[in-house]
Amino acid sequence: MAFRNPFRRSASTPVDNSFGLVLGDLEGPVGRISTKGTLAVDDGSWRVEWGVKSGIDWRLAHTQTAVRQDRVDDTPVFETWMRVPGGDVVQRVGVVNHGGGRALVVEYENASPDAVVVATVGIADAAMSTDRRGAFIDGVPWIRSARVGAATVGADIWAAVADGPSGTDAEGHGGAAVLTPVPHRQRATVIVVIDGEIPSREVTPDIIASGWRAVTAEALDVDVPDVQLSSAWRRVLCDLVLAAGTDDAVIAGEAAWWLDLAGLHREADRGRAAVLRAADRGALDAEGAIVGLRALASAEIRAGETSDLDAIAGPLAAIAGERLDRTTALLVTRATEARAPEVAADALALAERLPLADRAPTSPVAAGAAQVLGRLFDDADVTGRLSMLPVVPDTWKGQSIDVRRMVTGLGSLSFSVRWHGDRPAVLWERRGGPDDAVLTCPGLDPSWSTSARHGEALLVGP
Repeated sequence: MAFRNPFRRSASTPVDNSFGLVLGDLEGPVGRISTKGTLAVDDGSWRVEWGVKSGIDWRLAHTQTAVRQDRVDDTPVFETWMRVPGGDVVQRVGVVNHGGGRALVVEYENASPDAVVVATVGIADAAMSTDRRGAFIDGVPWIRSARVGAATVGADIWAAVADGPSGTDAEGHGGAAVLTPVPHRQRATVIVVIDGEIPSREVTPDIIASGWRAVTAEALDVDVPDVQLSSAWRRVLCDLVLAAGTDDAVIAGEAAWWLDLAGLHREADRGRAAVLRAADRGALDAEGAIVGLRALASAEIRAGETSDLDAIAGPLAAIAGERLDRTTALLVTRATEARAPEVAADALALAERLPLADRAPTSPVAAGAAQVLGRLFDDADVTGRLSMLPVVPDTWKGQSIDVRRMVTGLGSLSFSVRWHGDRPAVLWERRGGPDDAVLTCPGLDPSWSTSARHGEALLVGP
């Protein structure tokens, strides 16, 4: 039985970007986490807050100012630190998909000198109950802890927590709290079920983060002097994988474009599938149709996969109408010229009379990818030229640059920059793509270009 369905309320308000960052797994997003560590499912039907009792006082994370948050290894696993006397209590959260369902894995680490009690509080417009195992919502297991110290239920749930419950059996409406004692320098794990069954094996946020690292291990890798930029790409890459699992055709389709560039074609296929499902339902608007054309063209050009582009290019172009741009039409031309030359000819003729030159990504995660990777390359799939490092900041000069496994319409490209005094040397290797593709490096030497598939060149320098 799906967990969210029994208590989804028509008055629920879906959470959006303003709530916080996306939580999810390879199937897509499930909700968001605020900067204070409050968790909410995407349909807005419930949320989970947390607080810590150190000594005699309760500190509620969502009301505190001494709270800071970061990602675990740049993955969609988050840790939120809250100050308590003598140290911190750290909340770590990730999503596990164990085949029989999905759940939030919430770990609390007591990095303070004294024992504490952590309250995990679930809030929803639903009937709730608790026992020695944790909390139920509408009779369905919800919050589970192997170390339940006490539990309570109430409409004003934090007031009920402050009253100091000593038992575990309670029934009520609106909120349920599971209190977990955490000794000095130890950790405790709480499971919050999203749908399906409770996980049967022990999972920690560190294990979830390790799984994310395994998924992205062979993807486009960026190592540049700007450490924040390198880290930003690792975060954006995971967020693109999440975005590919959404039902929003624009978000999923734009993610597919960038995931192909990163070499994660299987994950990109999930985004393309979302676009095709929307097309089958007749749910694509003009933006969705344009994104769909690009995502399917990317499969042909970058991934070397056969897509349904030749069959649906015409209908998608008709939906796009005046919003269609020349770059998208030229991408369709290149993607179909070998297998469906008549479609390519129609797309080329259309491109010649379109007034709009290009389109910018509209979803936040795709816009983030464009901002990060725009510093590293300018890939003109329709012109046969690729500019490595179109602009090089002064702070990068004299330092090593490495970009590995970038999958463009001109083949898979890796390149590095090393310095001989004040002169840069570029090393490159390009696999696949046309033999006559041209590489340039205008940010380091506007006069240099090559069609060689691999080599090393000492450039004039900026």
